[in-house]
Amino acid sequence: MSLRDELLKAGLVPSDKARKLDSETRKREHEVKKNKALSAEQMARQAEARRQAEAEAAHKREQDRQLNLKREAEKQRRERTARARQLIDGHRLNDPAAELPYNFQEGRFIRSIRVTSAQRKALAMGRIGIVRGDRSQYDFSLAPREIAIKLSEFAPERVLLLYEESSGDEAENDWGDW
Repeated sequence: MSLRDELLKAGLVPSDKARKLDSETRKREHEVKKNKALSAEQMARQAEARRQAEAEAAHKREQDRQLNLKREAEKQRRERTARARQLIDGHRLNDPAAELPYNFQEGRFIRSIRVTSAQRKALAMGRIGIVRGDRSQYDFSLAPREIAIKLSEFAPERVLLLYEESSGDEAENDWGDW
């Protein structure tokens, strides 16, 4: 027998008060169970929200990293373009009085540039090369060999023609039995 039952039998506690206490105790226990279920559900929701927020943050970090890589690549491309432009413009050997056309191949096209006879000989010997400027589609410049080599290190698409360097002392015997 419990203490409550003994107190009821002895008449020390009224029965309606005991029932009320029982009811309140059951309600409290029910609330505790309900709160446990709700808190577990709420904890699951919070954990899911946390996981989702972490996934979104990771996705955003990845997007930011990709954007930064693109920006850095664009910045490097602009720097290479500016450096190439500076090299080409600073060492341009084109002579406005040149009259001899010099034809060369660019991809599948035959292009032409006006040169002097000294420039034609220097082109053939590999002392100067033809490089592409960026002013227009047909901006071809003559540049010293050293500049063309420097340019080919970081912008090889700009160097259109650069022969192997030769001394120009080719004798007739280089032609063999022709």
